[in-house]
Amino acid sequence: MRFALASLLIATALVPPAAAQGIETPFFIARVNAVTPQCRTHPAAPIVGRVSGIMGGSPSRGVSFVGCFDDVRSCESWRLFVSGQIEGRLIQNRCEPRR
Repeated sequence: MRFALASLLIATALVPPAAAQGIETPFFIARVNAVTPQCRTHPAAPIVGRVSGIMGGSPSRGVSFVGCFDDVRSCESWRLFVSGQIEGRLIQNRCEPRR
């Protein structure tokens, strides 16, 4: 019994953080959405920020975020924060005037 418990604890400790990232992705999405000004609630904001990429881990998952900002500086700050949290490949990473 002791050996089985010790083996389980060692195996759990050896799981790399990236393997757990796939499980963490929904929580990451919720955290980013909480700090992202949504375009539907800021329809007159002139700047749109877009960040999307692939979250590493098992399984790897695609994530995509869009926010609307009053100025480029706010958008760039948000974009740098969000893109820095994505450990996998970035697909979109920009701030631009709303079309």
